[in-house]
Amino acid sequence: MRKTLTYLLLLAVPLTCMGRPVGFASSRLAALAEAAGLVIPDHPSGAREVFSCVSQGKTVPVAVEYAKGEVTHIGLDLFGEDVRKENALVCHFVERYTLESLLDGPSLHREGNSAGRVVTQGNIFSVLQERPESRSVQISLDGEGMGSVAFAQDSGVPVFSIRFPADIQLLSGKQKDELEKDFLRNVTAERKIKKREVPRNLKRVDRDLYVSENGFFEIEQAQNTAFFRKKGLSYVPLCESAQPVESVMTLLTGFIRKKEYSMQAAFHQYGFKTTEMAVPLDHLIDCCLEEGCTPYVGIESKDGGSVVATLFMVNRSLGYTHTFRMTLDPAILDRAAGVLQARAYLYTPLNPKKS
Repeated sequence: MRKTLTYLLLLAVPLTCMGRPVGFASSRLAALAEAAGLVIPDHPSGAREVFSCVSQGKTVPVAVEYAKGEVTHIGLDLFGEDVRKENALVCHFVERYTLESLLDGPSLHREGNSAGRVVTQGNIFSVLQERPESRSVQISLDGEGMGSVAFAQDSGVPVFSIRFPADIQLLSGKQKDELEKDFLRNVTAERKIKKREVPRNLKRVDRDLYVSENGFFEIEQAQNTAFFRKKGLSYVPLCESAQPVESVMTLLTGFIRKKEYSMQAAFHQYGFKTTEMAVPLDHLIDCCLEEGCTPYVGIESKDGGSVVATLFMVNRSLGYTHTFRMTLDPAILDRAAGVLQARAYLYTPLNPKKS
């Protein structure tokens, strides 16, 4: 059931839920709620609610999403559920950005260099004439640092389009420290470890040893490569101290799933902060893969009884990388469990912006 909501610009109204103040997933959402004077019911009826809002003399639908006692999204109601599920980050950005553009209050969406490169064409009110599920929409991330969304009528002619840098901070509406906080929370949460299928591009390199090679990141030494032993009709990920380099590459690209390895890491964060914590290695890898990252491993050395390797988790579509420099005793490769020591750096831009 659609509810009615009035936005009083620049009037801060407390947002409450079940008798308690509701938190915000980011400072940007808190600022947007304050700028809009957002008032919602004390008891949200679901994870996403849609209200009617008056803006620029017109009534528009505004969606508010909640999770774990927080407001996680505020924006125009533009996308059907299936489209949002498949493209959550981009859909949330477009909904939030277009709502901010309608406000006569602070120009929240213009903060930062990336936001200055957002280009819109057409009239967003034309899009709102149809129900979200009926809207024809095309979403694209070109893998080269740009993305676009276009809404079209039956004729196929776009009535509104938006082109934007595929920048994780811009799209998420979060600062680097907020993204880091989210990552650390996700990587320590309970999760079901996902099985990784054996690659189809295996090539034989020895009697029973096969390799999957999938390119490199910036330098040839940082490879997306994994090794497998053929045992009968099966291919088993290589994990042997006798072949530490090949085994570590296989381990860090995420194919070894039946051992309990953990990473004791110092996460170097924004503002010269460091968080020390132990993380299950398979949790770490799965978190990065779920973000859309591709793993690349470079072996720095294997002298002195230890292997030193760097894992780059690269998200080309969103323009960042997570970097983990690890040290391990290769003897743990023959064991069911072990600990890797690491230094970690999250959300480093692939193409740092010049000031």
